Amino acid sequence: MVALRYQQIPLQFLFEHQATLVGLGKIGLRSIAKKKVATVNWQALAPITEIIDPPSTKLIEHYIQWSGAAPNKYNNSIPAHMVSQWGLSFATRLLLQTSYPLSQVINQGVSLTIHGELPRNEKLMVQAKISQVDERNGLARVSVQIKTGTVIEPELIEAVLHMAFILPNFKKMKRTEKVDQKNWQTLGQWSATADDGFKFALLTGDFNPIHWVGSLAKLSSFDQKVLHGFGVFARSFEFLPESTKQIDIRFLKPVKLPSRHNRVEISTEQDQYFVRVVGSEGQICLMGQFQ
Repeated sequence: MVALRYQQIPLQFLFEHQATLVGLGKIGLRSIAKKKVATVNWQALAPITEIIDPPSTKLIEHYIQWSGAAPNKYNNSIPAHMVSQWGLSFATRLLLQTSYPLSQVINQGVSLTIHGELPRNEKLMVQAKISQVDERNGLARVSVQIKTGTVIEPELIEAVLHMAFILPNFKKMKRTEKVDQKNWQTLGQWSATADDGFKFALLTGDFNPIHWVGSLAKLSSFDQKVLHGFGVFARSFEFLPESTKQIDIRFLKPVKLPSRHNRVEISTEQDQYFVRVVGSEGQICLMGQFQ
């Protein structure tokens, strides 16, 4: 079991998230101005390729501690799921060129493929593009591909961020719950404190207020603060075997803050490996497959 963490996250980490904070500011300004954005063919948007500095060693160490990784697992490397720290700014830059209401984005999940270890002390090459858009039933499902590596090995990590935007003609449809017949085995459990949303924001730059401002979170559909989907993913990923090289997960329900005893469970069926996170109230928060 991962114990509750009371580590202090230095406020100075804000200076490492300038690109992400600028992007979030632009989203906020566009939302306030309610400026109509011209429709753009997403296939015509040019991919972004840039070389950036890696996160500082101090930031990486705090992130590793927060995620609950085993000691010495990432001695000389950056956790693959830390891609949210730099990937969010690239995804935002691409999506700001579209007409979608970015302030109402729904994070639906992530697909992560690990081809090799990301070194800590080398410049990172990041390649980002919108890889797919599917508009159906009043919902725009958008996938943004983020490849991260070095100049010599540019594709060490590939992440695909799955998001959705509600369109004006959206009509909520009732989903049929399927009966799960899998045999689930508990790997462990983790808890989250009331301020873990703020801590994860300091670690990644994702300062969406529903994760750390209680008064604003109460105005959301969740009615209280919830942990970032990537935060749920990071803590849960660290229970999986170290040999895990590919994982595809969907965020189904939020982990509310605070919360205790969120169980990470796996199931095996005919050489297929499944993972899920069961919240303290029995709700399925995360579901997916891994290899």
